[in-house]
Amino acid sequence: MTGTAASERLRHYLGTWEVRRTILDRLNHCRILFEGQAFVTPVQFEEHGDTTSGPMTLRSSRTYRLGSEAERLTVYFPDLSEFIRIGGGASQQVIHQCGPDLYRGRLFFRGPDAWAEMWHVHGPRKHYVSLAHYRRV
Repeated sequence: MTGTAASERLRHYLGTWEVRRTILDRLNHCRILFEGQAFVTPVQFEEHGDTTSGPMTLRSSRTYRLGSEAERLTVYFPDLSEFIRIGGGASQQVIHQCGPDLYRGRLFFRGPDAWAEMWHVHGPRKHYVSLAHYRRV
């Protein structure tokens, strides 16, 4: 994917998305649900919503920076350290080592109005499976 192709992929996903995520936390033996919205701009991915575990609900958010200057779309943490690179395939695997915790992800691009991400995270501090669905608002 050329820099232009990376920009084109990003352009298709600009806008507001409804997000639903289920996390099965194997370390703490609980199920966590997130419902909210994601906002994708040419330079940023932002998510805001409610995270529920048992009887407790908390307001949650996360932010990533985006770059499409290389052959792939690059997702960065707010401190600009690299998280993952996204290629041009409709289904692709991504890996991120975060200290001793290993994140193995799979991205599914279903078209311009839906995509999903699945993560298997394993390490001494984290052990969970996460599945999120994004639908265009």
